[in-house]
Amino acid sequence: MNTTWGKLYGIGVGPGDPRLLTLLAVEVLQTVDIVAIPKSKMERESVAWDIAKVHCPSNVRLIELEMPMTSDQQVLAKAWQDGAQTLLGQLKQGKSVAFITLGDPSLYSTYSYLLNILQEELPQECIATIPGITAMAAAAARINLPLATGDEPLLILPSTEDVAEYLDFPNLVLMKVSRRLPEMLTLLEEREKKAVLLTRLGQSGEKIRWEPKPLEFTSDKVDYLSLLLVKKDLLGRKNDESESNN
Repeated sequence: MNTTWGKLYGIGVGPGDPRLLTLLAVEVLQTVDIVAIPKSKMERESVAWDIAKVHCPSNVRLIELEMPMTSDQQVLAKAWQDGAQTLLGQLKQGKSVAFITLGDPSLYSTYSYLLNILQEELPQECIATIPGITAMAAAAARINLPLATGDEPLLILPSTEDVAEYLDFPNLVLMKVSRRLPEMLTLLEEREKKAVLLTRLGQSGEKIRWEPKPLEFTSDKVDYLSLLLVKKDLLGRKNDESESNN
């Protein structure tokens, strides 16, 4: 029996402000049968859904997928497989499904892992990935600081990597910094590198810290939704205040 597949949309909902979704993303969210929401723990609220829900019909069906934040590859593989099978079950029934994700679905997104599994069964014409504004693009815009100019290189690194060897890059974006922030700030201070720490861009609790110091964070857990922009020159854009709250 031939399967009449529904369509899968991977939608980047941007960094935090619901107004930063693309017109295409909004159009899809208003017409799909199901919105799939990844959650690190089922009892937690979803930041991605909090951003996207203003654009969705009140009666849209929601499916929550648990995607735990862990380094255990076996746990992750099972979560990805379970999530993919849940989505396939709906797609095989002809349902259209929007999987929402923070930022852009092609950059450090759970969507990429699910997509690898789904592509084994789902025809390519039944998949549409809709890009979103990345946190680094939103961060640069928020402080009116270019990510790179002219022929300068731009390097993006997760903080799980050893970043010391890359600090001579003129433009560096350090993502996933919450786990190692004091250590990374100490390294930047030793190398006399300037940085801006941006947290929860476009959301309640947004914070911008220019040239943050490692001692500020020894006992303060840093929000997971944080990144560092490291520049050879902050171009005199530092505000009079060391911290800005939205």
